Amino acid sequence: MGTILVGYDTETAAVGEALALMSESENFHLLSLALDAETCGRALELLTDVHTDVGVPATLFVCGRTLLHALEPVRAAKASGLFDVQQHTFSHVPFKDIEYAPVPGVLARIPAAPPEALREELAVTSRLIRDHLGHECVGLRTPFGYYRGLRDRPDLLEIVRGAGLKYVTSWGRNEQNGNPTPWVQPFAYEEEGYPDVLEVPFQFWLDVVWFDSHGYDTGPALLEALKGAVDEVAENDLVYGACFHDWVMLASDERRVEWLRGFLRYARDRGVEVTTYTDYWRRVTGG
Repeated sequence: MGTILVGYDTETAAVGEALALMSESENFHLLSLALDAETCGRALELLTDVHTDVGVPATLFVCGRTLLHALEPVRAAKASGLFDVQQHTFSHVPFKDIEYAPVPGVLARIPAAPPEALREELAVTSRLIRDHLGHECVGLRTPFGYYRGLRDRPDLLEIVRGAGLKYVTSWGRNEQNGNPTPWVQPFAYEEEGYPDVLEVPFQFWLDVVWFDSHGYDTGPALLEALKGAVDEVAENDLVYGACFHDWVMLASDERRVEWLRGFLRYARDRGVEVTTYTDYWRRVTGG
């Protein structure tokens, strides 16, 4: 049957540092949607429409800064019963050094945040979720994603566990630091000494990496690629951690193009289970 975990990195108003390095990109007028807090509200309204229509849930991995600047839209999304809310750090800080080329000739370099910053970012965001949304945060999507996730980094896993987080979704790149990411399946970090921390990789194409590579007018082509991924998941009984972004829904004109809606409908019609990252964690760990 296969399982698809749908997650949205909800990061509008929290990614200014990264976008400042991409101002020369020909797509900057679209990327800059991520700077406007109102984008989050518009995107979450659209996502609520899509998920209500298709009848499947998802996880919002929310930056703490985004939560504070778009509190009512996030509350409304949670109140719909369709969205589980977990965290994406406070201000979208990387756990590892980042090099990313959104277009040829434009290379963004962002150094890893120091351990003290990571600890505070995670602690503050979990507290904000508890105080403003009323539940304990158990999951983390690391900004950007990395080849091999947090493999061989017990120092970073200690920070994650120390923040009370139970699962992390950090393996989101291939060996070339790009996409598509191979179908690495979820695993516990037993080899690093953290068997109680579950890694849930996010594979295939991130929406933003696809559109940066192929153009923001290629939603129909992305839909066809996603249908192929669904077929592979169904035929091989895989777990697919899908990673999309709030602001990309507007940048890619999802309301008109319906690449996301088409993907979710196709998965449902193929009989693939569509659920949240957190429900999957609970099922496999008993958490």
